[in-house]
Amino acid sequence: MRTGTPESSDAAFDAVHAADIRFAQGRISSVISPTPLQYCPRLSEQHGVEVYLKREDLQDVRSYKIRGAYYGISQLDDDARAAGVVAASAGNHAQGVAYACRAMGIQGRIFVPKPTPKQKRDRIRVHGGDAIDLVVTGNTFDEAAQAAREDAAACGATIIEPFDSRDTVVGQGTVAAEIVAQLASLGKELDTVLVPVGGGGLISGVLSYLADMSPATKVVGWSRKVLRR
Repeated sequence: MRTGTPESSDAAFDAVHAADIRFAQGRISSVISPTPLQYCPRLSEQHGVEVYLKREDLQDVRSYKIRGAYYGISQLDDDARAAGVVAASAGNHAQGVAYACRAMGIQGRIFVPKPTPKQKRDRIRVHGGDAIDLVVTGNTFDEAAQAAREDAAACGATIIEPFDSRDTVVGQGTVAAEIVAQLASLGKELDTVLVPVGGGGLISGVLSYLADMSPATKVVGWSRKVLRR
């Protein structure tokens, strides 16, 4: 189990494999239920293939971010849990961290930049309750992230990274594990998967799982100019 030493966002970490992701599934399954894999008739007809949508919008925090956040925090030892956690986010990762802190009874401080919409700030507070303190600082994610790292270094808390952390990648990889299992239950295999790319945590986890379990699957990354972490 990991201690509370914060991981640098530039730190290298050991390769992630399917066995790591299956272990993470076991750790998060009591709180995070599998989301539906929903057949989409419109897109299937439009493209001439069977298209399924992984409904991560049905998570309590409305995104897959809860997977990496919860798994990362669940890996902390008792001393690290007592010292608390710190995170920086533009909204989605923050909601996952807040939810996990409240579920596990761990105190957290979450830093968000000033442009973060009020709706997201309100949802962070709802998910975290008394378990989190919300700090609004900086005009960009990078400025908020720097403030979070300085705070963690000063108080000995653990940084829960939004993407560049092995635990986060492992947690996000559980999405791929569910997709493969859900298709197998329908007697189908995964030919191609389209993955949104922001910081890269989700696609890293998906690629890691599929490299071991479905190496013939084509993985396509999709990103926008404006990235939200």
